[in-house]
Amino acid sequence: MQIKAITAADTLMLRQQILRPGGELTDCQFPGDTDRSTQHFGAYLEGDLVGIVSLYARTCKELGENGFQLRAMAVSEAARGLQVGLKLLRSAEEATFAASADYIWANARASALGFYEKAGYQVQGDEFMIEGVGAHFLVYRKNH
Repeated sequence: MQIKAITAADTLMLRQQILRPGGELTDCQFPGDTDRSTQHFGAYLEGDLVGIVSLYARTCKELGENGFQLRAMAVSEAARGLQVGLKLLRSAEEATFAASADYIWANARASALGFYEKAGYQVQGDEFMIEGVGAHFLVYRKNH
């Protein structure tokens, strides 16, 4: 598996298939996607893009200044169970902490909470709903 930098446009198909099934590609374009500070990572298996994650220089008011938001992590059905998500997460963390950020955070889907907890993330606050998407938790990991 190879993890490499990709463009915002490269993320759209997997975002649509996994995160917004039945939606339009325009539903998968997020504010900040093309900001200079935003980074997108893709995981490739045998030349195929099988996982994505985006990283935004965005603080979380509950956690303080100097943070990065992890968003739009998706792994294709065919690549599940192959540690793709964990490798993408670690690549995003490496980029975040190399930029001297104090923490990385995400609005994690309730169905993915166990994944983040196993990866060393802490939960901040209670479950909340994102309209049209479902139940989420705020998760974070501090720079050690």
